[in-house]
This record gives sequence, C-alpha cells and structure tokens, in this order.
Amino acid sequence: MSLPAREVPEGLTAGTYLQLAQEYIKLGWTEQARDALQLAIDSAAQNEEGKKTADSAVKLLRSKLPRFPVPLYAEQRNIEGWNLLSAGKTAEAKQIFEELIDEYPDFEWPYGNLSVLLLQSSETGKAIDLLKTALSVNKFYVQGWLHMATARGLELNFDAARKCVDEALTIDPDEVAALAMQDALERMRDL
Repeated sequence: MSLPAREVPEGLTAGTYLQLAQEYIKLGWTEQARDALQLAIDSAAQNEEGKKTADSAVKLLRSKLPRFPVPLYAEQRNIEGWNLLSAGKTAEAKQIFEELIDEYPDFEWPYGNLSVLLLQSSETGKAIDLLKTALSVNKFYVQGWLHMATARGLELNFDAARKCVDEALTIDPDEVAALAMQDALERMRDL
C-alpha cells in the first residue's frame, strides 16, 4: 500500500476528498484529514449526494479527529507511542503519552492511548480519570467513549458501559466497534 501525498491535493471531488480523509485518519495524520474533510464540505454539490458527503465529513471531523489542531510533532509522537504500545513496549509508550499530555493538554488522543495501556495493567481508576479529561476536551471523541465503556465493563458496571456505547453511537451510528460492543453487552444482559 502506498501512502497518500502529505500535502492535500487540489481540485478533487468532494467524495474523493472524503475518501482521502479516511486514509489520512487511518494513518493518524490529523491535519491532512482535517484539511481534506474541510475541502469535502466546501466542494460538496448542492444536491442530495453532496449533502450526504458533507454530513459524513462533518461527522468525521467531530468524531475521528482531535477537537483542536495538532502540531506535526505531537501527531508523530502519538503515532510513535501507539506503535510502541502495540509492540509491547509499554514503559516507552507510557512515557511518550505522559509527555504529550503535559505538553499538549488539549490533545485528547494521548489520554485515550494512555488509558488503553492502564486498562491492560488493571489500573482502571487511573484510566477512567484520564478518559474523563479526554472527554472534557472533546465530548465527541468516539474512541474515548469506547475506552470508557471498556473501563466500566472491567469494573463490572455494565449499565455505565452501555451508556458509554450509546453515547458513541449517538455521535456515530455507524461506528463498527461501538456496534460490536453494543451487541456484546446485549448478549451479556441476556445471560
């Protein structure tokens, strides 16, 4: 798979900008995604399909990107931390996330990523505190709501976990992970 251009190209259709933004989001390239989504909104046709494209772009801007623009350094360090966490290098990942939180307190992703690390080491209370902060920065942070649902589930507070999943689905009714968590919680309730 080849990477998209670091600089958002000009002259694309709204639908193409939306697809490009989704690629940028998968890569963690927050500001390219933000630019591509804004271009999708700005270039959407004034018809039903254009409205759907613009609505999708707005939803992604709110739910999949940090609330505030993020410097490239912070974005890249967050990706590095996530890669270290994924490789099992938790001490190094934790240090990066803590440094990012100290330096960029309005960047919600490091809070969420550090909460994942803490949940893995059964530090649920600390993870919940971090997630509360992240969600106070951005109440539309879908991953934050899903991490909070996981934390509440680990506490065996399934009603609170359901409320978190419901919040995520209110923000993004198509969020696959939230739909899967909702299904799992429903099956648990049936037991």
